[in-house]
Amino acid sequence: MEVILLSINETKNPYLEKLIIDYSKRINHYIKFTNIEIQKIKSSRKNNIEEQKNKEGIQIKKFLKKSDICVLLDETGRSLNSVEFAKSLNNYYCSNKKRLVFIIGGAFGFSKEIYSIIFEKFSLSKMTFNHQMVKLFFCEQLYRANTILNNEKYHNK
Repeated sequence: MEVILLSINETKNPYLEKLIIDYSKRINHYIKFTNIEIQKIKSSRKNNIEEQKNKEGIQIKKFLKKSDICVLLDETGRSLNSVEFAKSLNNYYCSNKKRLVFIIGGAFGFSKEIYSIIFEKFSLSKMTFNHQMVKLFFCEQLYRANTILNNEKYHNK
């Protein structure tokens, strides 16, 4: 299985980018992992929020396949601890699907169309973080989950 992190907006902070790259390399030790960043669609005064979400949804869908398992990283999603997340990942890994795609939307969330094609929603926190931080936190948790599944000491349990 391949795990993909698909996100609107590029990581511009070089310190965060370095950490994301580091975790991506660590994750690839366990499973094929790809971080895809979709260039942010610039909003204009003509674009209202729904139009913005729809335009971003079109961009997101270009990267998806019908057979993908799509999971949104969304503030309204289920909150899991690291062990629960690892168990969920293991269930996905054991499926017959080839790609597991985690999606980070734009500043206004997701279009209705994107919500209609997803399998599940996870929340990383009840707090609000910028997209660059979410990418880093997600990569760390994905790495942690894989170490848990492999009974390694990173998680300290």
